[in-house]
Amino acid sequence: MLQAYSSNLSVLANTAFPFNNIVIDKGCGETLSAPATVQINRKGVYLVEVDGYATLAAATDVTVQLYVNGVAYPQAISSFTGVADTAAAFGFKCLVQVPNNNCNCNTLSSPTVIQVMNGDTALTDAHINICLTKIC
Repeated sequence: MLQAYSSNLSVLANTAFPFNNIVIDKGCGETLSAPATVQINRKGVYLVEVDGYATLAAATDVTVQLYVNGVAYPQAISSFTGVADTAAAFGFKCLVQVPNNNCNCNTLSSPTVIQVMNGDTALTDAHINICLTKIC
């Protein structure tokens, strides 16, 4: 299980959200391998929960989406139209299946990488939280 968050962020358009604070890090299945990258090291099914908020400089459309191994995860997206100088919430939950790649002891030789990407709009005063839980 891994839970991490960041507060008071400015996130550029088309950029992954960094996670600067680890709250829970149990086991070795999930790790924060870089500030904006969660690495899954064992096969299984993982529940990924993301929530947060951001303030926009102008009224515009915002999209926050999960990427798995560099590919947009279509069922893990949050889109909204923000109001200028007003905090707007976003979030999603999804399951990510990490297949076996024929390694011993369920440890992957090529880990699965997860990132939460900001879309085409720069965000200010953003807060984001991610929680990964292996469910089977």
